[in-house]
Amino acid sequence: AMIAQEEIFGPIMCIFKVAGDSDEEAVRLANNCEFALSSCAFAKSARRAKSVADRLRAGMSAVNDLEGCTYMSQSLPFGGCKKSGFDRFAGPEGLRGLCMIRSVCEDRFPAIRNSIPPPLQYPSKGYGPDFAEGLILMTYSPSIGQKLGGIFKLIKAAMKTLGGAKSD
Repeated sequence: AMIAQEEIFGPIMCIFKVAGDSDEEAVRLANNCEFALSSCAFAKSARRAKSVADRLRAGMSAVNDLEGCTYMSQSLPFGGCKKSGFDRFAGPEGLRGLCMIRSVCEDRFPAIRNSIPPPLQYPSKGYGPDFAEGLILMTYSPSIGQKLGGIFKLIKAAMKTLGGAKSD
């Protein structure tokens, strides 16, 4: 229906019956719109309504309540998706939109300098990806065997950098 493809600002609620009482079909129909400011999911079971609301691609969703509950709570972020926009106002996310968030790194101890490992320095010798993979495996792998594999990959990449001259 055409009304389901419009962004309506007014006291209008679209109610559609879906074939076979299918949640998947209801979600598909709702997500098939170019606009996505807000959404509501209603069901006798709060769990079912929440399951549907979790799958709706909209900036805000309400479970067994009207969208107004998301708008009236000023501590929640307000904003849409798709052609309804991607920015937010209100809540912490709205405040962050007014900030320039950035990272600043500095050495905490002047006597200890952190430098970029040679395999990752420019100009690249081509061993950076192996070194980075080894570092990630060593740091984040769940098993000791994988961590050791990461250490060996690090050492191998470092040795190639010091002894070889592979170029990009």
